[in-house]
Amino acid sequence: MEIELIKRCIQEDRRAQELFYKQCYAQFIGTAYRYSNGKEQAVHFFNLGFVNILLNLKKYNTENPFDYWAKRVLINTILNELKKEKRENERVQPTENISEYTRTTWDEEEDAIIREKIDLIREKANLLPPMTKNVFNLYTIDGYKHHEIASLLDINENTSMWHYSDAKKKLRKMLDIN
Repeated sequence: MEIELIKRCIQEDRRAQELFYKQCYAQFIGTAYRYSNGKEQAVHFFNLGFVNILLNLKKYNTENPFDYWAKRVLINTILNELKKEKRENERVQPTENISEYTRTTWDEEEDAIIREKIDLIREKANLLPPMTKNVFNLYTIDGYKHHEIASLLDINENTSMWHYSDAKKKLRKMLDIN
């Protein structure tokens, strides 16, 4: 993300904020999808996360990668929203649609095969129980450590490891992998 654009957003330049929104949306909507049960909820999660990103831009240290910082803000926002929904006794349902995962370095045939496998894994991962799915996403896709996941989800670190292990076991079974 361009530092000058971030500075203009901090100064409340509306045009810069609109451009910033579009760039963030393109980059982070897939993350929101992983924790949602559909497009509407993913957009809701993203919008909440974007507001938090925008409100906390002054706290962003430009010496660190913006993408990493913004993704953490977004994920923390989503997890807080999921906790709130859980308290309201709403259950997160599996995602039906997920945005395309794209690569630019593979040839088309290899890309299609990999995309098929990724889509199948995502489809099966969305069938996991909500907490197991969230731990799997946080660990495998978003790169969090188990102690971080435990803190984010208000669970024990061993419980996080169990959910991850359970996710792998269930996915292997669903994908018929020994």
